[in-house]
Amino acid sequence: MKRDAGVSAIIAYKMVKAVLEALLGLVALYMVVRGAEAGAATLAELLIEHFSGDWAIAVAKLIVRGGTSGHVKFVALFAFGDAVLSAVEGLSLRAQRWWAPWLVVIATGSLLPWEVWELVLHPRWIRLVLFIINIAVVAYLLRGVARDHRQSRPVDALPDQP
Repeated sequence: MKRDAGVSAIIAYKMVKAVLEALLGLVALYMVVRGAEAGAATLAELLIEHFSGDWAIAVAKLIVRGGTSGHVKFVALFAFGDAVLSAVEGLSLRAQRWWAPWLVVIATGSLLPWEVWELVLHPRWIRLVLFIINIAVVAYLLRGVARDHRQSRPVDALPDQP
C-alpha cells in the first residue's frame, strides 16, 4: 500500500505528539502522587540550577505558580486524553481507514478558533508554528478527501459537458 508523503508526515507528527503528551501526563501524574507543589518547587529549582538567564527564572516562576494540585491534575488528564486522541488519529491514518482523514480534520479543525484566540491574546512563535502546522494538516487532508471523492464517482454519473 503506497501512502502519500504528506500523510506519512502527518502520521509521524501525530504519533510523536502522542508519545510526548503521554510522557507529559506521566510526569504530571508522578507530581500528583508525590505532591504537586513540592514537585513544582523541585522542578523549578533544578531549572534554575542548570540554566542561566532571565528565561529560566521566568519559567521557574511559571512552574511554581501553576504547580498546584488542581492544575497538575488537569494537565495530566488533558495530556493523557490528547495522547489517546492523537494516537487514534495517527494509527487510523496508518491503517488507511476511510474515516481517518475526517477524524483528523474534525479533531484538529475544531481547535483552530481557540488557537487563533490564544495567538491574539498571547502571541508566541511556538503557537504560530503549531497553528500553521494544524492549518496545513487540515487543508492537506481536506484536499485529499475531495480528490478521492471525485475519483470515486462513476463516470456516467458526471454531468454532460458541452
